[in-house]
Amino acid sequence: MKKDKPILIKETPKEGSIQRDAKVRSGIESFTKPTTEFTKALADEIVRGLTSFREFTSRSFNRPDENHELPMKDAPPFDPGEHPILVDSSILIDARILPIVNSGFLTGTLLIPQFVLAEVQHIADSSDTLRRTKGRRGLDVANKLRSQRVNGMLKTKVISEDVPQIPEVDHKLVALAKKWHARLMTVDFNLAHVARAQGVPILNVTDLATALRISLVPGEELSIKITHVGKEREQGVGYLSDGTMIVVDNAKDNVGTELMVVVTKIHNTPAGQLFFARLK
Repeated sequence: MKKDKPILIKETPKEGSIQRDAKVRSGIESFTKPTTEFTKALADEIVRGLTSFREFTSRSFNRPDENHELPMKDAPPFDPGEHPILVDSSILIDARILPIVNSGFLTGTLLIPQFVLAEVQHIADSSDTLRRTKGRRGLDVANKLRSQRVNGMLKTKVISEDVPQIPEVDHKLVALAKKWHARLMTVDFNLAHVARAQGVPILNVTDLATALRISLVPGEELSIKITHVGKEREQGVGYLSDGTMIVVDNAKDNVGTELMVVVTKIHNTPAGQLFFARLK
């Protein structure tokens, strides 16, 4: 006996159910479909986000170049070293500093600012032959000071420190010397006076040369070569090894001859001592 198949009866939706389903579909569509204002605001937010991301990646991951440098920490203050000595252009051109350094009398740190070297180089580039020769000698002395190994108690540094707000080289040197409590080495008479007036210790090579001149007293005998004729009383003139001049009476006819003389008088001048003598 065969079983009867179940009969499916389709229910006709009621009118209220149809209206309710229509409202639900309308609500879903109104929720899922964005408004024009919402779409515009979302687009603006996306643009801002992409712009911020691009700035972040370019700043964080790109290598810095000349137009975009990463912030750097403050550089430590310059250390001038032990017993610093600043030098000016006149001391390099004078050249006597080199044998003084090699003698071992100077110790500490010798500082040659770049603006001093620039001044010496400007002199070396002069069209005047004498100035050009002096400038080149100054540059040569600076190189020899940097490479010298005779005096191990003295170091030489070429420094880039500057005082941009002060245009004059001499005033820059005085300002740096005061800042670092350094000594200033020069043969410039005016610079030495200005620096001393502001309390800067001065090492003047000219003063050193004067202090090292041979000391003579009246009645002392010595041998001297007459190099040229003097101005008065048949005088002849000779020089000691340190450059001190001796005027010898009645030695006019002995030019080019080595003579024994006796010191008779000592005359003090702003440039140092002048000796007078007679033939023995």
